Amino acid sequence: MVTPGLGQLYNGQILKGIIFYLANLVIPTILFLAGLQGQFLGLAAILIFIFCLWLFVILEAFFAAKRKQEVVLKGYNKWSIYLLIILLMIGIRLFSGGFAVNFASEVLGFRVYRMPTGSMEPTLLIGDYLVTDSKYFKKNEPQRRDLVIFRNPQKLSQDFIKRVIALEGEKIEIKNKQVYINDKALPESYVVHNDVNFGVGIRDDFGPVIIPTNRCFVLGDNRDNSMDSRFLGFIPLSNIKAKPLYIYWAKDKSRIGKKLR
Repeated sequence: MVTPGLGQLYNGQILKGIIFYLANLVIPTILFLAGLQGQFLGLAAILIFIFCLWLFVILEAFFAAKRKQEVVLKGYNKWSIYLLIILLMIGIRLFSGGFAVNFASEVLGFRVYRMPTGSMEPTLLIGDYLVTDSKYFKKNEPQRRDLVIFRNPQKLSQDFIKRVIALEGEKIEIKNKQVYINDKALPESYVVHNDVNFGVGIRDDFGPVIIPTNRCFVLGDNRDNSMDSRFLGFIPLSNIKAKPLYIYWAKDKSRIGKKLR
């Protein structure tokens, strides 16, 4: 159960065990390369397939052993050998963890995040788990209202998620919590203001400023409680890492599968 193919190895079916083990690695990778994870139902289909494949390998080994009734043990059928294989597989997974994350992000364009704060409420709630496309902004320029995950320019090891509000060359100003782009009020149906007080420093009154080249201005949807470009400054486009696609898990189960816009 820990290592697919180990049951076949016990039955003396070494080649079949290797094939099943590789199948559990290769087939899911192919499904991810096909981009099925770009939709919630696609991700669900991949996970169900992986589970069914894992279950099939276990049951195949079980029924093969049952048909044989008595398995003739080979020289390698020792608990110490099985333990060594299991530890080896666990070790490979642990040491390749960083590589796997980079592979999933750079090659498959797939990465997951957990929302740690309420700065994007009500769009995102604390504890929401997100699937993101880490290749999207390698092919597309950020647009106004896009949700983005980016490296904090003041602390590059820290990732934030906010909404793009202004692009390079545009003038942004905030007056009494209302955002203006090039002197026109920006309608924002996704924004909430939980603080009835006005005039709280740059939180409520900001600019006007012009967005520099290769930069953007981001804000949180929970506008009165968000660490964003009002405090962090302009975000270099090169700092943008991924585009959130949908929620794949949440405390409120009705939010699972919700597309993010």
